[in-house]
Amino acid sequence: MEILDLYDDYGNKLNETINRGEVPSEGKNIMLSVIFIKNADNKYLIQKSSKAKGGLYTTTGGHVIHNETGLSTIIREVAEEIGVTIAKDSITHIATFKYPGRYCLFNVYLTENNKIDISNIKLQQAEVENVYWLTKDEILNLIDSHLFLESHGYILKKYLVN
Repeated sequence: MEILDLYDDYGNKLNETINRGEVPSEGKNIMLSVIFIKNADNKYLIQKSSKAKGGLYTTTGGHVIHNETGLSTIIREVAEEIGVTIAKDSITHIATFKYPGRYCLFNVYLTENNKIDISNIKLQQAEVENVYWLTKDEILNLIDSHLFLESHGYILKKYLVN
């Protein structure tokens, strides 16, 4: 069972934890991190989640576990889900915000990585079915068609679409 730290609505870490899957009480939140990986062609690395995980399109991300930072979470998640190592200094923090209507905060990151060859990616089969390089318009079409994970679509529209 994963243990998650709890945070207030402003991202301050509380001295409390919760088991993953439990719902925090009012004013307390779990934290997640997501990353948008962009290439030189202005396309984003998008993954299609496994059928067991809903089969929706999404970006890479996951829960910030106990005593982990948002940045270390995203480095771990990218390595676990798609088998890619991303250097810490290549990652830009875009925002940390409270997701509307839920007890969670999101860290949003961006990296521009032109060295990822998706034909060599090693997918975590339990979580990821496939990966694609997609344009913002292609991603927006998936969002509008309800084929993109809602929270990740919200983040893309809020922070990356100008």
